[in-house]
Amino acid sequence: MENYIENTAYKKAANNVKKIKNFYNHLQLFVIVMFVVVLFYGTIITFFEARISNLNSLKWIKANIWINALLWFFGLIIHGIYVFKFKTDFMDKWEQKKVEEIMKKNKK
Repeated sequence: MENYIENTAYKKAANNVKKIKNFYNHLQLFVIVMFVVVLFYGTIITFFEARISNLNSLKWIKANIWINALLWFFGLIIHGIYVFKFKTDFMDKWEQKKVEEIMKKNKK
């Protein structure tokens, strides 16, 4: 039984490390893409200005770039809150209960 508890604790810790790693990968990708967008924003807008005559479409492109960046930023914040701040004990307890239930069924 002690080995099972250690194994379960190890799996839980490994799962938490994986979640943290995924968040940092998400953050890294966000920073890189936003750096590229900020760096080349003028070039992007110039590209579209030369090819689009409708000013409303150009306004839409400008707004779309920053709205998508803002939405991605909010998604990143939610991801960070999920990973670091609000650990739900309910889900952890439910998972542990289900694992034990299935293990008991398999022993029979």
